[in-house]
Amino acid sequence: MKIISAKDIKKPTALRVIFGNPGMGKTSTVKYMPGKKLLIDLDGTSSVLKGDNNIDIVSLDDPNNPRESLPALLKDIQDTQLDKYDGFVLDNISELENAALTEYGKKGNNNGVPGIQNYQQLQFFELDAIRFMKNWNKDVVITAWEMTDDYQTESGQTFTRSYPQIRKPILNNVLGLSLQVGRLSISAKSGKRWFQLAPTDSVFSKNQIDNRENCLQEDLFKSGDQDVRATPVSKKASPAN
Repeated sequence: MKIISAKDIKKPTALRVIFGNPGMGKTSTVKYMPGKKLLIDLDGTSSVLKGDNNIDIVSLDDPNNPRESLPALLKDIQDTQLDKYDGFVLDNISELENAALTEYGKKGNNNGVPGIQNYQQLQFFELDAIRFMKNWNKDVVITAWEMTDDYQTESGQTFTRSYPQIRKPILNNVLGLSLQVGRLSISAKSGKRWFQLAPTDSVFSKNQIDNRENCLQEDLFKSGDQDVRATPVSKKASPAN
């Protein structure tokens, strides 16, 4: 039995999920990750990173067969590329879900419509890929589009809640594996992009890395004990304000 003291725990490598509407700047956030990064481009938006010498980009060998090509790519990265990079990005998991479901539908016998069992298979496929990357002991960022639903509290209040576009049966599991979940927005007052890191009734987010409730886009990968400026929005404010 190996026992360590909590005081000896160093800053952990982080699995982060960042989400926002298309075009909000999720992929561009990768520019602020420290060190050398490898981005797995699943949605074809990596062109926004052009000119950055610290980012390499790789795509699936067969985008129409993500259930086989993604695990093969991740295994290849682990075997041959892991020591060459400080961080990795899966961009984005929402498109991965769409592509996998499309593949299930094409290979099925229901006129291109995935069956119930395919949704269950998709969930295990996603979780396996995320856990595989988490075990690399590297900083990993997973991007996702944004979804909304109507959420009712125990007191009966109803909120429109924003959360990452990940299948709901595994949403809590994926976010539970993450140390940080941030919603990317643009401040109407300053025009700056910022991340909400503290959860509210209307935003599904979390931060187990430091005590920040929000931060500017360029400060996301800085820890809270550094000189980090918080955005001028309160925890309870609407991200549009």
